[in-house]
Amino acid sequence: MTPRLSLNIMLILSVCYGAAVAIVALTTDDLVGTVALIGGIVLGVLWTVRSFLLRGAR
Repeated sequence: MTPRLSLNIMLILSVCYGAAVAIVALTTDDLVGTVALIGGIVLGVLWTVRSFLLRGAR
């Protein structure tokens, strides 16, 4: 996987996550915290892994 492709995938996932949190926030108040927590952790880990892999490739 090229660095450009991984960047595009991560950006798309980030936008989809933001849209999912917005939809959940509009429909119910109970799940917003859970969805935000899980999605934030997953995206944070993915961005961190990407940065470590790119740093090692340079």
